[in-house]
Parts: sequence; structure tokens; C-alpha cells
Amino acid sequence: VKPCSLETSTNNLCLGELIENMFQRWQNGVPGLSTLGPLDPFRVSKLRIAQRVPPNLDVQVALRNLTTYGLSQAKILNSTSLSKNGYYTTGFHVHLKKISLNCNYKLRGHVLVLNLNSAGKMVAEIENLEFFLIFKMKPVKSEEVGLTFMNVTAIKTDVSRVDNVRINLTNLFGGNKELENSANELFNENWRVLYDVLRPVLTQTFDTVLEDRFYKIFNYVPARYFFQGFD
Repeated sequence: VKPCSLETSTNNLCLGELIENMFQRWQNGVPGLSTLGPLDPFRVSKLRIAQRVPPNLDVQVALRNLTTYGLSQAKILNSTSLSKNGYYTTGFHVHLKKISLNCNYKLRGHVLVLNLNSAGKMVAEIENLEFFLIFKMKPVKSEEVGLTFMNVTAIKTDVSRVDNVRINLTNLFGGNKELENSANELFNENWRVLYDVLRPVLTQTFDTVLEDRFYKIFNYVPARYFFQGFD
């Protein structure tokens, strides 16, 4: 890993390479850091979403054991850095060619013309996903070891682009496969409506997982291995 400058820049290429390398080399975790889960696949135990976009969508969704694949293939399209008042803010424009999600779901409400009250398995594939990722960090000197570590104080993601969504939900109508297949076809023909449900899922998932992973990484590996100018 090559240490990067955190001086204010609108095109910090080094930071982009750093994040790509971390996603790829540490997709299964960081050697010696047993508390860190994998980056690819990454898992979230449960999420709850209530989404209302009249007239096509009014649902409450509970997801459990959500597993997402594909983050290790992330490409950084642009990266920025800002130094101000002892804090460092870095921004990344991230592109993922494809990610896959699977989980258990419970859904109640209406989607398009369908009234639903069901529970089963969900599998989804998302093509050409782009999102913005922002880190806010503050260097902290450890008196115990005499080294500086980067404390992640906030991480925020914002999904900006999706080219296609394919989704399959099981057990939509109590096991009636003909109705289930027709409903999934309807969802996929109108995938933009499903995107209104999945967008907060993706945002919450990325926020939760990335904050946990990078907080632990930066508190375990001294700042000098990532960034220039630190002891």
C-alpha cells in the first residue's frame, strides 16, 4: 500500500488506488484483525425499510441475513481530499459493474398493481452501480504505542446511478408459482420502481458496513501506512 497525501485536491489519484487496493487485497479481512469481517461478500444481519412513492409504491420491508457480493471489483472514477481544522475529508466516486444481493425478506404493502403480504427469499442483481463515498477522519496520537491512527468520525454514501436491476422474490403468493413468476416479470419490466425500494437498502448497507470495516482498519493499522506526514 502506497501512502498518499491528504492535502486539498480535486483529483487525488493516489487515494483512488489506495481504496481499490484495500477492497481487493483485504476482501477477506485484514491479517491479524480478527474482529473485522470480510468486505466481499459483506453481510448485514437485518434492515428495515418503509418506502412510499405514490401511486406505485407503499411498502414496509424487513430484510435479514443480507449478503452482498462484488465490492472487491470496485473502480474509483475520481477521488478528492480536503484538509480543514485538523480534520480530513476524502471523497470517492465508485463504480461497480455488477453486485449481487441475497437475503430473507418480509414485505407488506403494494408495489405497482399488486397488494403483497409475503415472506421468502430475495435475490437481486444490479448492473453499473455508481455511488459517492465520503470519509471524515481525524488523526489521533496513541500514547501507548507512540503512533498516530486515523479515527473515522463519519462515513456517508449516496447512490447516483443504476443501469438495471433484476430481482426474484419467492413465496409471493403462498407458493403459487404462476402468480409468482408473473409478479417477478412485472417487477423486472418496471425495475425503476424496485430501485426506489433498493436504493435505501444499498445506502444503509454501504453506510453500516463501510463505517464498521474502515473504522476498525484505521484503528488497527497506523496512519503512516496509508497517508503521508504521520508518525
